[in-house]
Amino acid sequence: MGLKLNRRTFLKSTALISSAVLANSGVLMANNSEKRNKSREYGLKKIHTWCEMCFWGCGVTALKRNGKVFKLEGQEKCPNNYGKLCAKGNAGVYQLYDPDRLKSPMIRTGERGSGKFKEVSWEEAYNYIAEKVKKISDYYGSKSLALIAHGSGEHAFISLLEALGSHNIAIPAYSQCMGSREIGWWLTYGMGFTGHEYGDGEHSKCMMFLGRNILEALQVGEAKKVIDGLSKGAKLIYVDPRYSKTAAKADYWLQIKPGTDLALLLGMINFIIENKLYNEDFVKKYCYGFDELKKEVKQYTLEWTSRETEIPAKQIAEVCYELAKAAPQCFIHPGRRLTRYGNDTQTVRAIGILNALFGNWGMPGGFYVPVAMKIKTPHMYELEEEHGKHKFERVDGAGEKYKLAPKNLGRENGLFEAILTGKPYPIKGLFVYGTNFFEHYPDNKVAKKIANSLDLLVTCEIYMTETALYSDVILPESTYLERWDPITIQADKYPFIQYREPASVKLFNTKGAWEIASELAKTMNLKIKYKTVQEYNKEFLKTIGISEDVLKRDGCYVFPVKKGMYPQAEGKELKFRTMSRKIELYSKFLDRLGFDPIPKYTKAPNPAPDEFRLLFGRMSYHTHARTQNNRWLLALHNFDVKLWIHPKRAAQLGITDGAKVRIRKGDKVSDELTAYVTDLIHPECIFIPHGFGRFSKFMKYAYEMKGASDAEFCSNGVDPISGAAAFHNGFVKVERV
Repeated sequence: MGLKLNRRTFLKSTALISSAVLANSGVLMANNSEKRNKSREYGLKKIHTWCEMCFWGCGVTALKRNGKVFKLEGQEKCPNNYGKLCAKGNAGVYQLYDPDRLKSPMIRTGERGSGKFKEVSWEEAYNYIAEKVKKISDYYGSKSLALIAHGSGEHAFISLLEALGSHNIAIPAYSQCMGSREIGWWLTYGMGFTGHEYGDGEHSKCMMFLGRNILEALQVGEAKKVIDGLSKGAKLIYVDPRYSKTAAKADYWLQIKPGTDLALLLGMINFIIENKLYNEDFVKKYCYGFDELKKEVKQYTLEWTSRETEIPAKQIAEVCYELAKAAPQCFIHPGRRLTRYGNDTQTVRAIGILNALFGNWGMPGGFYVPVAMKIKTPHMYELEEEHGKHKFERVDGAGEKYKLAPKNLGRENGLFEAILTGKPYPIKGLFVYGTNFFEHYPDNKVAKKIANSLDLLVTCEIYMTETALYSDVILPESTYLERWDPITIQADKYPFIQYREPASVKLFNTKGAWEIASELAKTMNLKIKYKTVQEYNKEFLKTIGISEDVLKRDGCYVFPVKKGMYPQAEGKELKFRTMSRKIELYSKFLDRLGFDPIPKYTKAPNPAPDEFRLLFGRMSYHTHARTQNNRWLLALHNFDVKLWIHPKRAAQLGITDGAKVRIRKGDKVSDELTAYVTDLIHPECIFIPHGFGRFSKFMKYAYEMKGASDAEFCSNGVDPISGAAAFHNGFVKVERV
């Protein structure tokens, strides 16, 4: 299939892409003698940006010769990656030159999903959208417009929708990924994590991860901290039904029965309290509800925990002692995509409680506290006056039915439910930026109904994704290597700002998200404060007193902060924005809302004897459903998608290693996958990588890869506290082809 790329060549260096690969993608590299001869004529240019092959934002320097980008390097000074790039980051060059990219605005001419579009000018596309928006607003009201957005340009579209009079805006990262994690931690510590977790891996003596496959579903800077800690002798405890790449680095791999994470945590809490392994002084001073916690968890004995989780009691005790021995230079990672079993908010609460017992908040090797710079940034649009004027009930239940779900993030799952039912009122216009809901909403048939229920579906994308395929208007976004974007601010252990300028001219008739939103706003007679991103950036830099020359030189600026990230170690009083002003082992807020104030274990549903629980997750080579058309990355797993299955269950089904198999759920059947028969996965479940099983033929390599879309087979549950999704209660059958 397609290009058979030499895997060793690509992996030779994290910062090197072979000339053979570049030549095959149409990016021509001169040979050494030619480069030497032409260097004076063309020179070597270095342009700074940040990577968007995932959402971590690693600092990137693009190397350019003869007008073409031929290599990407990590920025040494950027705290997100410290000069390193992963495979995805290197493959950003292929995305730039991918012939399957969207090349011009388009308006649908055939049935939804038919792929029949006509290319139009930007002005035609804007006028079409403006006319449709006016009709919807006049008939249904502006509240019947909605937005789902994910990526660096999301704020441009958020401002646009709010100015049009709608607050029905949802960021998929809340519902589909981090919502329960954020709410659970906020209930316990009075703050969340947003995009960064604060485990101080580089100084830790013991780290524990529950299903957070940090060395495979990786963010470069975070993975580097963990590796640095391990290189200094830190212990790694990893809990997962599957032996992932992170498990391969672990001192302890706890092969847990799927759905029993909370049981393990509650059992560990009880064991630590019973054996007085906790930091008594810290608990007395900074924790609320210890006596109630002690009484509640007494039922979760070591023996009970072992039976429930299928982890040997001795192993559970050993990891408790390892953590206690390292404390406070230890942490239990809060997780990332905690949208699993419907009890995820309470699972995160238990993680937070376990950490609190070790007194590791604000300590080196435990959790650092991010340092935020108080910077007043200018607004891109003069839309602030419009914000807040429009008062109406949200359709997604954020802040209302689900009182803890933040309105600024919204509930995408609730928004889709409203589109399907028309309740509490119709949603008839939907803007989609940088996300593909066909690949994360359970059941494609329902996703198609969502699209067909709309009078207007507008998608801003780089590729003809499945969502774009069902859209009325497609607005092609420039890649991150072709566009300006507003300077970004990141509050982390070391706060910093990042700078982006185009590394390449625009190869097609595309625009950046901020440019698109601004021009569309202008078409609809909305006020624009800055005509260009460059104007905005100049104003921003005035407010902080940093020269643009510094950012052009380095790509980022790290503020010289030396204190504040370890407040407990620095002798400062810890402050928590909870109702008790302490870490809440017993949550007053949950008690007030009628939920269990201390986590209680409830069993997850189990599959039938002939079924499997479907687990899915990331490959280190791919991001969500965004990179599956990148043939450099596909080559790294040999253009193949594997389904992990236990030998005992495989034998019962006549499945051998390497056999072609399918997943079935009722009348839904996946495309082919390759069976990977291994005892490194729990017999109750199977595992597939996320992002495959694509049906848009306009992404040639993603389409030809086949595989299975987990969105077709996962569960459509909801965590009752956070309102976020619960995907891992989906049960399927596996059959040999």
